[in-house]
Amino acid sequence: MKKHFAFIILSIFLISNILAQDRTNLKKEIDKIIHYDTEIEYSKTPGFVVAVKVQDSIFYFGYGSISKEKTQQPNENTIFEIGGLTKSFTASLVSLLVAEGKMEYEKSFNSYLPNDEKNEDLENLTIDQLLTHTSGMPRMPLEFGVKETEMHNPYAHYTQKDLMDFYKIFIPIEPKKKKRWCRKKQKNDNYLYSHLNYALLERAIAYSQHQSFENLLEQKITRPLHLMDTKVQLSEEQQSRLATGYTTSGAPTPPWKFQSFKASEGLKSTAKDLIHFAEAQMGCCPDFKAFEQTHLGKKKVRHNKRVEATRGWHIISTNKKFYDVIAHSGTTNGHRAYLAFVKETDTAVVVLSNSEHGMQSLGYLILQMVNNYWKKW
Repeated sequence: MKKHFAFIILSIFLISNILAQDRTNLKKEIDKIIHYDTEIEYSKTPGFVVAVKVQDSIFYFGYGSISKEKTQQPNENTIFEIGGLTKSFTASLVSLLVAEGKMEYEKSFNSYLPNDEKNEDLENLTIDQLLTHTSGMPRMPLEFGVKETEMHNPYAHYTQKDLMDFYKIFIPIEPKKKKRWCRKKQKNDNYLYSHLNYALLERAIAYSQHQSFENLLEQKITRPLHLMDTKVQLSEEQQSRLATGYTTSGAPTPPWKFQSFKASEGLKSTAKDLIHFAEAQMGCCPDFKAFEQTHLGKKKVRHNKRVEATRGWHIISTNKKFYDVIAHSGTTNGHRAYLAFVKETDTAVVVLSNSEHGMQSLGYLILQMVNNYWKKW
């Protein structure tokens, strides 16, 4: 019995040493990428955190500080706004509702609305078109700026009523023919990335399921997956872990507030939660097999032959001899977020920063490095 116990202790010690070595070597490689292959400046981006999953191991690396006034380094539990990366959570929520028979991808968006909010000119607009950004909707409502009374808080005063009032009277235009969309069904695969698409999905989800988007997300995704720091509204304790955001000019900026667009831009999260969300996307949990549906329904993205849009993600083609990367990024006035993974190699990378300056190239380069620079082993 004593020998068996001693063997277990020795095994744990050896595994710990191996992981420590792996961590040290991985950090050296990431530091090289930061130094030689990116243009990250701490004067512009005070702090960021990197999470890396390689098969069964997860590593976290903090750089800089959570604010210009503090020396505290960000870690896996530091909270950041994730902006447009929220869309991947929303699409995943829809995939679960579809699997439960509560929503349908090809069903019209109008069918998930009360009668007084429907738009007859959009009777053939589907849930799938909203998810894949092929709806023909503009990026934002056309009169959104009228309600944008706070420079660094664009969504604070735009209500659900404002959103649906816009939708009811919107008449889409076909990009090439410049014709009004007819009521007879037409195929519309023109990709146009739109925050509005997911704001509308939030309304469809909430009305059809008789619950708020936040409650459904917690009930079906964040609580079962133990993503306890992924929320729209933070508790007092969570607010104390929120990194201060900075604009491109270097000024501190408050976190965004929302009356609508929560399902498009509204979530805050941590590197720890996001890397576990990536694990679920790669198939770690049988209860979330429906997430696979968010990687389907590819649509071509104009001006970039290597990128295709799916339901809440973008698929990036690396080369003909390697696997695709599934990714999404997000931006707010003071934060950036990036999540990417390769299902076939069970690898994923998350980068979160407290600046509006872009960081997604760092995440992509790290994922490329842990995948042997897109060469199969």
